[in-house]
Amino acid sequence: MAQAFAADIAKSLLGKLGSFSVQEFCLAWGLEAGIARLEKRLSAIAAVLSDAEQKQSKNDKIRFWLNDLGEVLYDAEDVLDEIECETLRRQVVKTTGSTSRKVRRFFSSSNKIAFRLRMGHKIKSIIERLAEISALKSDFNLSEQAIDCSHVLHEETGMNRSFESFSGLIGRDEDKERIINLLAEPLKVGDAHPLVLPIVGMGGLGKTSLAKSVCDADNVKSHFELKMEVCVSDDFSLKQVIQKIIKSATGDRCADLDEGELNKKLEEILNGRKYLLLLDDVWNEDAQKWLLLKPLLSKGAGGSKIIVTTRSQRVAKIMGTVNTAYNLSLLGQGDCLSLFYKCAFKEGEKELYPNLVGIGKEIVAKCKQVPLAVINLGTQLYGKTDEKEWESVRDSEKWEEEGDGILPALKISYQRLPTHLKRCFLYCSVFPKDYPFLDFLLVQFWMAHGLIHQSSNPNENLEHVGLRYVRELISRCFFQDYVVTIVGATFKMHDIMHDLASSLAQNEFSIISSQNHQISKTTHHLSVLESDSFFHRTLPKFPNNFHQVRSIVFADSIVGPTCKTDFEKCLLEFKHLRSLELMNDSEFEAFPERIGALKHLRYLHFYGNTEMKRLPKSIFKLQNLQALVTSEGLEELPKDVRYMISLRFLFLVTQQKRLPEGGIGCLECLQTLFIADCENLEILCEDLQGLKSLRKLVIFRCDSLISLPRSIKCLTTLEELFIVNCKMLDLMTIEEEKEKKLQPLSPSLRIVIFAGLPVTLALPEQLLQGSAESLQTFIITYCPNIREMPVCIGNLNKLQNLEINRCPNLSKRCRRGTGEDWPKIKHIPKIKNDGDDDDDKDEETSHAGSSGTP
Repeated sequence: MAQAFAADIAKSLLGKLGSFSVQEFCLAWGLEAGIARLEKRLSAIAAVLSDAEQKQSKNDKIRFWLNDLGEVLYDAEDVLDEIECETLRRQVVKTTGSTSRKVRRFFSSSNKIAFRLRMGHKIKSIIERLAEISALKSDFNLSEQAIDCSHVLHEETGMNRSFESFSGLIGRDEDKERIINLLAEPLKVGDAHPLVLPIVGMGGLGKTSLAKSVCDADNVKSHFELKMEVCVSDDFSLKQVIQKIIKSATGDRCADLDEGELNKKLEEILNGRKYLLLLDDVWNEDAQKWLLLKPLLSKGAGGSKIIVTTRSQRVAKIMGTVNTAYNLSLLGQGDCLSLFYKCAFKEGEKELYPNLVGIGKEIVAKCKQVPLAVINLGTQLYGKTDEKEWESVRDSEKWEEEGDGILPALKISYQRLPTHLKRCFLYCSVFPKDYPFLDFLLVQFWMAHGLIHQSSNPNENLEHVGLRYVRELISRCFFQDYVVTIVGATFKMHDIMHDLASSLAQNEFSIISSQNHQISKTTHHLSVLESDSFFHRTLPKFPNNFHQVRSIVFADSIVGPTCKTDFEKCLLEFKHLRSLELMNDSEFEAFPERIGALKHLRYLHFYGNTEMKRLPKSIFKLQNLQALVTSEGLEELPKDVRYMISLRFLFLVTQQKRLPEGGIGCLECLQTLFIADCENLEILCEDLQGLKSLRKLVIFRCDSLISLPRSIKCLTTLEELFIVNCKMLDLMTIEEEKEKKLQPLSPSLRIVIFAGLPVTLALPEQLLQGSAESLQTFIITYCPNIREMPVCIGNLNKLQNLEINRCPNLSKRCRRGTGEDWPKIKHIPKIKNDGDDDDDKDEETSHAGSSGTP
């Protein structure tokens, strides 16, 4: 993958070379001459990289040349990051200068002169390697282009439509009805129990969408007491599948149960209950594994049904109990055209461009009646009216490649992505299939790898840019199952999209599983689906292939690393790690002290690892860490978190009753703070005024929280405030005494959401008044005891969207035209109030404005 993005990586490096921190450090330690030579050499090569990337597909020598260059660029990035790490470490040492010698010694590192000599040697080596590579470029007749290292504001395709309707169900009504009829057939003597109906077809036909639509149909759901959905995917592990079924049925993860305990729990769940189970995307052709699972599933009541989606006829024969599997056919050509036009044209636009309609018909013919191909190319052309763009899709060389219509189409879509989105998409392949992405966490992962470019808009931070990247990929159908929640959005990758990303990034990404336990020297990203295969097969056999790895995801859905010693050996090998994710329970209660040596680490995620109770002291040496996501088992977040001076994202789950001062409140770079699922937390720290960069604060499911600190009024950069499902919280605790003059609070607030606050009786007037010139969206939901709208809401000049839901007293007072508080709010362009009459609800849809619900 490095050869595909050498120009982008080089541009990023040139930006780093010009950064203030690198320049300052190099000047202080006499490295400025070496850095200047490196910059000059890199600029000379970067000038021809765009041309080289375009020609590599037809010239193997250029591709190999770019691959060698990519490895040097990665090494150069490591050196610059090491310089940046040392700069940050010195900054911490400087700020702790007045504290104890013990603290200063804790953050001290090796001899400064030795560090300077070591960096000088590394820079010299990279310059020499670049000189050798540069000498070869004349052999390829590459043309130079001007390098633009300025910050670019990438345009975003307006995501003003719901792409959920492009699920491929157009033209599938008959299929849906037939499958429902098969499920509804009464049991006959001798019928197998449970009945298993396989839906078979090639990838991209819409098997999953069809099966889910069947399961969600009212005339199907009413026949079953329990409904479950499980994505099985490539690696059929019996224990893993059982665990997923239990989780779908109850929400329990059961990571600490052995196979016998899991079997017993599943039997208890199914016992005597009539259920419908969807086993999606099954690949396993080992009949023995199914024979072990089937007896457990037979514990349900008579009439229980299982739908299996698969691409394999052999799987259908092994698992199916009906006479024949349901073979899903290609989509009819007429339906394909309807689907394409719906995706490609804005409403009423099709008739305006007859030439595009004709070209579209030719494009659809090349898709060979595969819905996913049709949807993907249609959304790529949405809003495009230049005939040349449509013709470039129709005439692409990718159609000449072997395939059934789906892969060539998806490759064309990928080819049309801007470079920054290509890299972001490919990096998603490090996560397992069917992985439930959260938008704000994926953005932090991308940021850890330098994939997000700063906008030219000074008011837009990297997080905002990253969320635009997510929306763009969703609008182009590279992600699916997009669901908006109060605090963020979730989505997944289609399994074929995952296959595409994996194939395009195969040189740099490796998946460790029971089927594969090898790793190459070009691997930069690891996904560990089975920990035992990694620690006992891969790690000992390939000890020299890990220094270049930049991300590792322990994605084993059953259990994470089990041995702390093994994990410590693992950390010894990953010297340049940028991101580390432990998705499931380990069998140790704290990270090894060795984690403090991962000085390049920017993203650490161990949510879901309930066994992790403590953080080692050494973790606070991670001055480069930008994002930290903790888990519910964590007993406390120590005050030493203040030494993580680069931290800009914190998702905190802790067992503490009170957050101490001098910890979180000292994180001046923090942009986003989630405080979630802290069941014991009663009081937050009072020094929030130290969060000088905080833009988003989310307090979520903290049932014991009784008050908010008054220092919240000092968060002058805060733009989004979400307080959700806090049963004991009274919002009025942030107000000052009535006799004191009201002070402006959070003058930058754009979005405020209060939800699930049963104790709150009144809305905090001071907060709203302080945001009079900024607040655009205000949502109040499930706050049954709020009695009235404060007078100050009439002064909110920028407020465009007000939503009131499940607040009976407030809804009544704000009823359109007749409510006592209606005069206070009638100036707001868009009002959604569940207390309005139906006629009024219809009327409000005509109001101008847009919902700012996240």
